[in-house]
Amino acid sequence: MAFLDKINDFAKVATEKTNNAIESTRLSVKIEGEQRTIDAIIKKIGEYYVAKIDSGEILEEEVMSMYEGILSGREKIEELRTEIESLKSPKEVPAEDEPAKKICKNCGKEIDASAKFCLNCGTQQ
Repeated sequence: MAFLDKINDFAKVATEKTNNAIESTRLSVKIEGEQRTIDAIIKKIGEYYVAKIDSGEILEEEVMSMYEGILSGREKIEELRTEIESLKSPKEVPAEDEPAKKICKNCGKEIDASAKFCLNCGTQQ
């Protein structure tokens, strides 16, 4: 009978440990939820004060110093967006009525890109 009592005690301990682990996990999930709520509020507070500074209000020196980082980041973002737009824009293509031009390799005059000979010096292109 002592053997069965030991098995029963082991089962009780294992069940208790399992229940504790489950409860611990449940509480950890609640903590993470609360932390996300706090982080969202902190973000809203930051956005509130950035909006105040954007509108011209001057805050404490330390806050204004941090705001310089925001301005720098905004500037970099604008430069990068401009760079993206330049990549998206088609390259200048000569108008259909204006033939593409090139420079003569002998005399340096501008000639039609499809010309086989320079009209100025006659050099083959």
